[in-house]
Amino acid sequence: MNDLTLLWHYNRPKLAQALAQRLLRHERIAMFGPRQTGKTTLLREEVMPAIDKAGALPLYVECWLDKARPLHSINYALNKTLEGLLLSPGQPGRRLARTPVRKIGAAGLSLELGEVGQRKIPDNPFLAFDALLTSLLEAAGRDLVLVFDEFQAVAEAPDADAIAAALRAGLTQVSDRVGVVFSGSSQTLLLEMFSRAQTPLYNFANAEPYPLLQEDFVGHVARQYAAATQRDLNQAIALRVLEAVGHQPAPFLNAVGNAMSKPGWSVEDGLAAMLDPKAVNTWSTAWAGLTDLQRFALRTAHAGLPLTAAATLQQAAVDLGQAKVQPSSITRAVETLVDRGLLEREPGSRRYVVSDPVMAAWLTQNAALPVKPA
Repeated sequence: MNDLTLLWHYNRPKLAQALAQRLLRHERIAMFGPRQTGKTTLLREEVMPAIDKAGALPLYVECWLDKARPLHSINYALNKTLEGLLLSPGQPGRRLARTPVRKIGAAGLSLELGEVGQRKIPDNPFLAFDALLTSLLEAAGRDLVLVFDEFQAVAEAPDADAIAAALRAGLTQVSDRVGVVFSGSSQTLLLEMFSRAQTPLYNFANAEPYPLLQEDFVGHVARQYAAATQRDLNQAIALRVLEAVGHQPAPFLNAVGNAMSKPGWSVEDGLAAMLDPKAVNTWSTAWAGLTDLQRFALRTAHAGLPLTAAATLQQAAVDLGQAKVQPSSITRAVETLVDRGLLEREPGSRRYVVSDPVMAAWLTQNAALPVKPA
């Protein structure tokens, strides 16, 4: 069947316009929300076009482009846009015909400008951000809105404080012309950056949650479902399924698609089919790729039990058929699960939780599966 995620895409014009208007007023917003819940789609397909229509220049920055060096990702995005402006004369509102380009280096940071600013972009990436931002504003001839996606990459960088300080310094100088969204999927890391005193970005942006898809999205899907099948969709059940998959539209619509193909099925039946361990899916594949100890640690974290308590270690030995399991072994398994994105530390706690709500639903449905296959 067709990809319902694209076919039944749900626009949110009121939310998009509200965000666009705030950014056009040069606000800075730190917006956190779980992955795969529609943040990037909203920002790129609705908010950014509204900003462009209003006369400002929207610029999307993927901070994960180089996760090890997020400032390079940021500078690359600014420089790429600047090159496009300088090499595309004749666009409305841009002073480009008077801007000869003396040099554009392959590495993306050796661009030399002509009449715009008469400056060369420094090799130092911290200084380059400020120079690129200034040059971009001059070349565009209009206000700018920066959309930093997966901004928690900055918090995870070894030189996180230095990057954050450079961003704050550069953005502060142009605060009357630049609006910013710092979007990310890690609530813990984003709040740490913007809400903890003594951090360079403390109170630099309004930290707020991304508004998740709720009843209005379910109503939209129910209308599409009825038009496609001539059957009614139980919206109360559908909302429960949407909540079970962490308000992620793609897996929710997968479950709806399963229900569409089987008359008499509810969306809950469609979800159960999607999470079948015999089905080829992301979550079954993730489980199959773990060691027995990693499976035990993942299931134990999902159950909310202390991972290295004596009772947990005893149960691990029983489940794995071993005489004894050391706390250090569990700790290493947890570290691997964190690296793979399956576990994360709960905000404000030392407890680990399953990162993906759909994986959590998979573990709940398949609780009887042994961690050590026969």
